[in-house]
Amino acid sequence: MKALISLAVVLAIAAASLAYLSSVGVIDIEGTVNVPGSREAVSVTPRVIEMSLSISNSSGEVVEEGVGVLRAEEEAEVIFRPVIEEVSGDLALSLSGEVTLTSSTRNYTIPMPCLMTVNTTCYRVMMVIPGYDVPLKVSPGEYSMSLKLRWDSARGRGHFKLKILVIAGSGGRAYILPLTSEQVDTTNWVAAEGSTRTYSLLLEKQVVRACGGYGEVKALAWLFFPNEIKEAKYLFKLIDKYSGEVIAKLELPAHRTSTYYEALALIKAKPGTYILEATYPDTGESNGVTLSAELLVKE
Repeated sequence: MKALISLAVVLAIAAASLAYLSSVGVIDIEGTVNVPGSREAVSVTPRVIEMSLSISNSSGEVVEEGVGVLRAEEEAEVIFRPVIEEVSGDLALSLSGEVTLTSSTRNYTIPMPCLMTVNTTCYRVMMVIPGYDVPLKVSPGEYSMSLKLRWDSARGRGHFKLKILVIAGSGGRAYILPLTSEQVDTTNWVAAEGSTRTYSLLLEKQVVRACGGYGEVKALAWLFFPNEIKEAKYLFKLIDKYSGEVIAKLELPAHRTSTYYEALALIKAKPGTYILEATYPDTGESNGVTLSAELLVKE
């Protein structure tokens, strides 16, 4: 029983004028993604780190020390989030991970339980994990990054792809996080004005109440396009309705299902009135398509 898994880690540099949380990199299992940026605030180098893993046992782990360096010029917040899953073949697998950030004065460990579960089960402690479920505050400094991957319940043959966004920023008013590709019932969701049968932006709700300081809502952007789109990505922005300030932004790779390209995001924001924008992938036919919807977060 063997499955060959290639791990490519692509970590990009924080974009200029960070709006709280912006993508600074991607961990791309069975693939390579390169998201260039500036050298402001937070950076991770090198941009591409490759790791090969051959699974021939039902359980095991691999550790790569010093796979990269994270530099924070000021106090920042970081989070590692899985975003896309693709599986082929007849296999079962439960994959978890752990990232360690180490400087001369500080050490941070970020468990990443249940990164990916295929045809089996995965159980995790029901507690919020900083750096995985919510942003982790990181003090200024230079951190060596190590990566551990653990698997169990492995059987069969096949391949999988898993992208994990590495996100960083500062602020705290709002943030946008990727959600793993999943089937969601959008029956009662609200479609943004301008949505068509070709592309649509759907919000779980347009009015939510804050709980624990933040209101929370899911958003799904989808595009119908039968042909292949290279590097299909969505850009989400959360904008203060009255000041026009971009409060949060995040670029998400699109998940392809048959003839659709989708991206699922979680918006968390403090009380206020916002405009959520989604800019769609460039198909060569409908360049620059952007849909927007209003979001109200009440006290």
